[in-house]
Amino acid sequence: MRGLYFTTRLNSLNTILFGSFIILGLMGSCGGSKTIKESQSTPPTGLYQVIEIEGMSISETQPTLNFDLEQNRLTGSAGCNQFGGSLIISQEKISVDSLMTTKMYCSDAVMAIEYKFLRNIGRPMQWTQNGDTLSLSADEIPNVMIAVKTKDQ
Repeated sequence: MRGLYFTTRLNSLNTILFGSFIILGLMGSCGGSKTIKESQSTPPTGLYQVIEIEGMSISETQPTLNFDLEQNRLTGSAGCNQFGGSLIISQEKISVDSLMTTKMYCSDAVMAIEYKFLRNIGRPMQWTQNGDTLSLSADEIPNVMIAVKTKDQ
């Protein structure tokens, strides 16, 4: 009889411990990473025209960034070619996964801008928005890109 009491008591203790671990696990997951809604800023959405890359004003051609939050996609023009990829927004960072581009060749001046644009769009960047102006910065480079939201949005 004593063995049955000990086994029942041990099973009750295991049940309490297991339940405690589940509750602690659920509590820990609630305080995890920030979601877009918890972020202090609203993520950029819609079409933006890039006006500056790495401190250089762009006049020959202007790449575009089209943020589609419903599809989690970033698409646009890199200057000569079209690009697209999966958009990842976490806290105040934007990154693009599985970036794809078309492969046309344009003038050397346009291609120089495009190479610079594509090199930077592939890295995770912090974003800040002031009105219609979007600034993208990498850890080592402030204002990697500056873009302005188009008015037809």
